[in-house]
Amino acid sequence: MRLAMKTSHILNLKLISFTLLLAWIPQAMPVPSLEEQAGALLAWKATLESHPAQLQSWENNTWPCSWHSIRCSKHEASHQDVIVEISLRGLRLRGDLDTLNFTALTTLTSIQLANNQMRGSFPPALASSMPNLRHLMLQENELSGEIPNQIGQLKSLMGLVLSANQLSGPIPSETGNLNKLVVRLDLSSNYLTGLIPRNLGNASKLSMLDFSSNNLTGPIPRKFGNLTKLSILYLDNNQTSGYLPQELGYLVNLQELALSENKLMGSIPDTFGSLIHLTGLNMWNNHLSGRIPEELGYLVNLETLDLSGNKLMGPIPDIIGNWTKLIRVNLDYNQFYGRIPREISNLVNLEDLELSHNKLMGSIPNIIGNMTKLASLYFNNNQLSGYLPRELGYLVNLQELVLGGNKLMGSIPNIFGNLTKLTSLYLGTNQFSGHLPPEIGNLMDLEELQFDTNNLIGPLPPELCAGGRRKVLNAFDNSLNGPLPSSLVHCRSLVRVRLERNQFEGDISAFGVQPNLVYI
Repeated sequence: MRLAMKTSHILNLKLISFTLLLAWIPQAMPVPSLEEQAGALLAWKATLESHPAQLQSWENNTWPCSWHSIRCSKHEASHQDVIVEISLRGLRLRGDLDTLNFTALTTLTSIQLANNQMRGSFPPALASSMPNLRHLMLQENELSGEIPNQIGQLKSLMGLVLSANQLSGPIPSETGNLNKLVVRLDLSSNYLTGLIPRNLGNASKLSMLDFSSNNLTGPIPRKFGNLTKLSILYLDNNQTSGYLPQELGYLVNLQELALSENKLMGSIPDTFGSLIHLTGLNMWNNHLSGRIPEELGYLVNLETLDLSGNKLMGPIPDIIGNWTKLIRVNLDYNQFYGRIPREISNLVNLEDLELSHNKLMGSIPNIIGNMTKLASLYFNNNQLSGYLPRELGYLVNLQELVLGGNKLMGSIPNIFGNLTKLTSLYLGTNQFSGHLPPEIGNLMDLEELQFDTNNLIGPLPPELCAGGRRKVLNAFDNSLNGPLPSSLVHCRSLVRVRLERNQFEGDISAFGVQPNLVYI
């Protein structure tokens, strides 16, 4: 009797265990029929406020797999045709995304509805009903509300792009569960708030991460150092704070790093010298301090470097000469001091050089004349002194030359007449003397000319507005004299003219009625 009871008890336990095991094993999601999927799409189409011509093929009496932007495939288990891809990019579709019955579309591997006018919240059913979804592209729509926590259920997702919508609230920590993300995670240009989830560092295969232009706060997670496959990391235009994590230097495949317009502080980690594939480093408008580390000299592939609007100090290091691929460098609005290093002339591919609003001193190196690709040169508001090197006249591609607010002296070289592509020439608030060279009249494209607050003498060049494009002329606070040139008097493009505190002859009313002139 006891043996029978014991045997019965054991059988009951096994039965309970087997029942629990069945409950634990995930049940296969039923495969919707092609007719059911077509019905869901047609019902959604009926709710749309716009019906582009591309959707005319979506009809009851046609085979759904032949519809525009629909792709089908044989389901592995049921061997029936099912819809696997919806691609309706840029059709200006207008309507609510959550009116689409996603539970009937569980076989989808790709949803591409970018660049439309889809509104409403992000449907939780989209996230919870798509076990095979690999690509979800909903950028440039009008989606609002929060990203649902169910986003973490899209375990097969390789690319997620929700940029340029109106999404708000925090980035769900469940996003860190998407460890198959390989291509792209882009939540940029929304209204997302809160901290960046630390566990996003689990997405170790990700190649692009873009959270730019949101309202994210707090530190950059140190676990981002695990994202060693990243080639692009954009966190700019947020409110992230704290120190730059040294772990970012582990991202040895990184090509573009954008951390601008945040509240980051402290020094630039010397580990950044390991980012040898970096082509773009943008960290402007933060609170970074200290010196540029010598290790950055290893970044020989840099094409863009922008560290402006920080509190960086010390001399501009000689290692700047290593960055021979640079096209643009901006160190404006810092506290750099000392001389402009002669090694800067190694940057023969440079088109834009901006060093304004620092404490640089000494003369402008004449060897800069070798940088013949320069289109913009900003040295204004420093403490530069000495004569203007004639070699600046070799920069025949120069469009903007801004040297105001220094202690430069001597005459303005005649060779500046070679700079025929100039649109802006700012020489004001220096100690220039002598005559304004008549060759300035050769600059037919010149729109803004400022040489106020100097010690210039003599008349204005007769062909000062020969090109007919001059908009701004500031010549005040000099010792200029003589009559106003007729080319200036009849210059109908002028918007702003300041000639006061000189010794010009004639009546200012000679300008007559100028259609665009707002100040004289």
